[in-house]
Amino acid sequence: MLGRIGTSRDIQASVLGPIVRKAIKITDKFSKHSADYLVRSEATERPNYAYCMLVAARLAKSLGMDRISAIEIGVAGGNGLAFMVEFAERVKADTGVTIECIGFDTGEGMPPPESEKDLPYWFQASQYRMDVDALKKRLPEARLVLGNVKETIPAFFEDFDAAPIGAIFNDTDYFSSTRDSLSMFDHAVSHPERFLPRIPMYFDDILGSTIEMYGPFNGQLAAITEYNERSENVKVHLNQNLLSLNHVKYRYQIYYAHLFAHPRYNEYIGNDEQLVLEDKLKLR
Repeated sequence: MLGRIGTSRDIQASVLGPIVRKAIKITDKFSKHSADYLVRSEATERPNYAYCMLVAARLAKSLGMDRISAIEIGVAGGNGLAFMVEFAERVKADTGVTIECIGFDTGEGMPPPESEKDLPYWFQASQYRMDVDALKKRLPEARLVLGNVKETIPAFFEDFDAAPIGAIFNDTDYFSSTRDSLSMFDHAVSHPERFLPRIPMYFDDILGSTIEMYGPFNGQLAAITEYNERSENVKVHLNQNLLSLNHVKYRYQIYYAHLFAHPRYNEYIGNDEQLVLEDKLKLR
């Protein structure tokens, strides 16, 4: 009974939604639920991360791949990375796809803002400082890439042999840091094997309070726009499949990167279960 109620779109959008989600979280402590069920019921601490990881793993599986990477850019205290490590096991149990979890961070908090586009009225240097040693002890399964993304991303593709990137969680706050993090896709043409052809992404600093005042001319939204204007082979756009689901709070923060020049971009992945899969991914 809880299974049918928990994944009902009408229940999720009603006043009963929070109660049902809490009940699922409680029962999960005693009987581990599947990744698919947790995504469709929204009953995880980070449903946005869970959604992207499962979508990426299913795409990888449809392409015959058994290993991908999920990347968080802006790790800070490490709670997001910790969730990724835990949920990766659920995804593997559901799909057979292993997810390597990688975190990019300066290790010293945010760098100084470069301009007014970095929202210096809301963010400042050294904010969100990481306890590097504590985090490494806490998450030995994850890989940390420390330093400014402007330098660490090029080195990452030169020095690290990571599984293809399948999901990206971007919590870089600044316009400048988001701009620099998107340079990761500059390597998509020369190293297509390091990416899935389509990548679900979550941007944290797009929705905010009336004090933050995020908009299309500052912060992450401005960085996405600028990237799309200069990029020919990769485009990053807001998802369309979640927008009608009013109960999904993160629906305006999930984006997709389309790597049009990827050698496997046009590979057909539809099959007899296509409608069932689409229905699940819409959380209906």
